[in-house]
Amino acid sequence: MKKDALVLALKKLSYRAYSEKELDDYLANAGFNQEQREEVLHKLLSWGYLDDQKLAVYWFEYYTNHKPLGYVCLYKKLQEKGIPQDLILAVLEKYDEKKELELGRSLAEKFISKKTNRESAIQMKNSLARHLQRKGFSRTNIMKILSDNFSG
Repeated sequence: MKKDALVLALKKLSYRAYSEKELDDYLANAGFNQEQREEVLHKLLSWGYLDDQKLAVYWFEYYTNHKPLGYVCLYKKLQEKGIPQDLILAVLEKYDEKKELELGRSLAEKFISKKTNRESAIQMKNSLARHLQRKGFSRTNIMKILSDNFSG
């Protein structure tokens, strides 16, 4: 049975990297007991197939470079992936408020360019503010972006 857990875990890891928690939850849902899961996780850790630190850095870079998210959403995404709190905080220390503003501005440009002119300026402004808020951008940066794009 333990070999089946290892095979199942390796198969899962062949698709993408997972955190220890994600993989542990997956094996628990597959019906493996605590002892079996711990043995498999220990083996995968010793082989270097599980590394929450590298995974946190990967997702941080992905969400800041390819799929722009603000600090709040980035924090939540890492939490959802099962990354431990201390690793999340360590990785997010690198988060730059100025970079967030740049990301927000480029996101705003895309958002505005895709919108039709059917909305009034106030509706567009409110719509953009909600969009940026959903993406986890700080209130300060949202206000700067809105003042850049809308007068008054």
